[in-house]
Amino acid sequence: MATKPSKPRKTTSTKQGAAQPQSTVTPIAQGSNVAEAGNRTFQPAEHRTSGDQRIQEEIRIRAYELFEQRGRLEGFHHDDWARAEAEVLAKYRRDKSA
Repeated sequence: MATKPSKPRKTTSTKQGAAQPQSTVTPIAQGSNVAEAGNRTFQPAEHRTSGDQRIQEEIRIRAYELFEQRGRLEGFHHDDWARAEAEVLAKYRRDKSA
């Protein structure tokens, strides 16, 4: 009885032209300070904020700090935002007049 020579089986991973899923991993900036990176979100160069957007980001961060200081107690987001906005805008007015 003669046996046929066996051919290697084709698997889905060896198919040519099979679409590979794109990575959803966000790159980390090279040479960034880990302590500083924890205090702000990474944004690519084309998405960096300026002017009013930067102020809004500072207000958002300060409002979240106030929320955490309160022990993450819900229901005071308007108060936290108003206080954060007043603090940040006062800081910019002070810096601008000096």
